[in-house]
Amino acid sequence: MRLSAVEDYESFALLGPGFGNGRFILLTGLHEDSPPQLVYTSFETSGARPRGFRCESMEAVDIEFDVTPRAVTPILHDDGYRDIIERIRTAIAGGDVYQVCYTVRAEIGPTTGAELLTLMCGRGVPRFAAWVHLPDGTEFVSASPELFFETDGCRVHSEPMKGTAAPDAAGFLVSSEKDLAELAMITDLIRNDLTQVCVPRSVTVACERRIIELPYALQTVSDVVGEMAEGMTPLDILAALHPGGSVTGTPKTAALAMIQQIETGPRGAYCGCLGLWDGDRSTFSLLIRTAAKTPAGWVYGVGGGIVYDSEAEREHDELHIKLGALSLMDGFRV
Repeated sequence: MRLSAVEDYESFALLGPGFGNGRFILLTGLHEDSPPQLVYTSFETSGARPRGFRCESMEAVDIEFDVTPRAVTPILHDDGYRDIIERIRTAIAGGDVYQVCYTVRAEIGPTTGAELLTLMCGRGVPRFAAWVHLPDGTEFVSASPELFFETDGCRVHSEPMKGTAAPDAAGFLVSSEKDLAELAMITDLIRNDLTQVCVPRSVTVACERRIIELPYALQTVSDVVGEMAEGMTPLDILAALHPGGSVTGTPKTAALAMIQQIETGPRGAYCGCLGLWDGDRSTFSLLIRTAAKTPAGWVYGVGGGIVYDSEAEREHDELHIKLGALSLMDGFRV
């Protein structure tokens, strides 16, 4: 199927290989209904009140990328970034919070959803690539590499992601105590959140830390697994986990309160989640590396977890690494 033909549908969700059988999945004719097949919630929306959609058609497709993307030149809105990093470190030193995920936005200029998806897939299709156009006009494109959670029968698996480095910096990432601490804190938060909806003592950390290689970055993740309690569904898991710990910080309530103080506006689709629920299986991505369409154009979010050991310059460099998801070339920097 040609990518350019997808936009002919009034509403659709084109989901990457991580959502199903290794191929793209196309849902068309979306309408809000339950039980849902497609589930979406923005960062600010309660996980207990997601938007659920059923579709007129759902099929696995092979996508022909027949769109030539325009080059984008992100304009990063990072005024005062270093001052806010110090503000977070001061709050951590005072015992108010342990980690805060601080994010900023980049304007990425005139483009289309098809062009953005082509750009994001230029060096390989991201695991949770997605292009979504909802009936109310909400549109976003995601190159997310992060599995928020998946269910298979009663088994649930979450894959929190914290720790980022350039592709040639594996040794640095592995030995970084700061990045190790980031991931350990969020892994424990996810484990704790899952205990609310799982059989007692069934939640375990199957892997404390491993590296995922992306074309533009290295990331570290852990694996947290559990057995869903009787009567629980993927929507109950979503309510327990959202917003994701890797995009909030810990303790979650305190981190969210600080995010409201330091960030200039809502995140919207960015850092929200997107899920496909099909029978006894579901897959939900965390919407990082995500661009959302606004009346003024497309906006792309970048950020990172700030702990006391964070250095403002290195954190700022990490933003540029994550902007690399928008480039067909290595070494991209604005």
